[in-house]
Amino acid sequence: MNKLKLFFVFLVLIFSFLDLKAHQISQSFSNWTVENGNIMAVFSVASRQVTLLPVLDGYSNNLSEQLSSHLKKNIRVFINEKSCDLDPDIPIKVTDDNSLKSLLKFNCSETKGIMRIENNSFFSASAGHIHFARIRIGSNDWQETIFTSTQREANFSLSSGKNQRSSLQIFFDYIKLGFEHILSGYDHLAFLMALLLITVRIKKVLLIVTGFTVGHSITLALAALGLIQPSTIAIEALIGFTILLVASESLILDDKNQNSFTIGSVGFLSILFILSILFSGVISPLTWLGLIIFTYSYSMLVRTRNDAEYYNPGLTLVFGLIHGFGFASVLLDLGLPKDKTVTALLGFNLGVELGQILVVILAIVILYMLRKSSLIKYKDYLFNITAIILIALGTFWFVGRAFGLQ
Repeated sequence: MNKLKLFFVFLVLIFSFLDLKAHQISQSFSNWTVENGNIMAVFSVASRQVTLLPVLDGYSNNLSEQLSSHLKKNIRVFINEKSCDLDPDIPIKVTDDNSLKSLLKFNCSETKGIMRIENNSFFSASAGHIHFARIRIGSNDWQETIFTSTQREANFSLSSGKNQRSSLQIFFDYIKLGFEHILSGYDHLAFLMALLLITVRIKKVLLIVTGFTVGHSITLALAALGLIQPSTIAIEALIGFTILLVASESLILDDKNQNSFTIGSVGFLSILFILSILFSGVISPLTWLGLIIFTYSYSMLVRTRNDAEYYNPGLTLVFGLIHGFGFASVLLDLGLPKDKTVTALLGFNLGVELGQILVVILAIVILYMLRKSSLIKYKDYLFNITAIILIALGTFWFVGRAFGLQ
């Protein structure tokens, strides 16, 4: 066990060189305003995404010129299929969050009819890139749309200001967004893996997944609809805590000395609580106390693997509420289509569920193949190593995010 402890410390040190953000989706954003043939758009993208462009466009003197050159080639606007003229001077601004903002100006001879935005930016550099756009035409309400590698155009009515895409098309757009979101959300996937270390029995897994689904569906809807607005940074830290707790639980369930886990986990959280008061953190003192009480109560309640399997559907329901706020972060950044809010929300949630089901099925298949192979004799060792990796990841995300270390 001492070797496993050393391995845990080694992993935490390795993870400390990584980005605390577990969602590394390639994405960009834009806000468009349209008024009497004058079209302005503010395009923003992370600087690291711009570093991918030299492969496509050749090298420029700096990132600002690189982005400017790329946008001139790849952003076009048409009204009634007549091309609008792009102002050749594109001002670029570097912001404090290591991103670039570009102002695009188009002049159009037509002022009525259908406007078509053609966006080919970044998709050739990253096939999974997603662009979120908000458009306001005249005094109409803001409209939201998504551009992907397979959907690079959007049509809007200049009279009503509405997106011309149907409800079904938007539904499938958001299914894809939800599916890609969970598959790129390594912290959510790590939580699912930690749960599977406790049990892989189909009936139990179905109950666990159901509990998680109910939990995150509730808070995803509440947050996306603006009914609750939690601290995104604090939620990301608490997601790390859910991984840490469940992975730790899976490692010590077969250990006869369960009290050491209770004392160690409560002591660890108490130290972090004190440090958060001294050095300030993103988690409130009341939340820290809640985590300490919850961890103590749960560790006293769950003493065996059978206990864990029995109570885990309830645990995943509670932890699903936390992860649901994390899922909602993408929708909060984008905003839901005002006239198709329910459609988009249902599509996103369905996409998350499909991604979740795919991951669980793949994990069960891999475990089944392991059981049929000669590696089965190393099963306990492999499970312990996996648990240690997940504990290290959970610790890294929880502590790092709670104290804003990156």
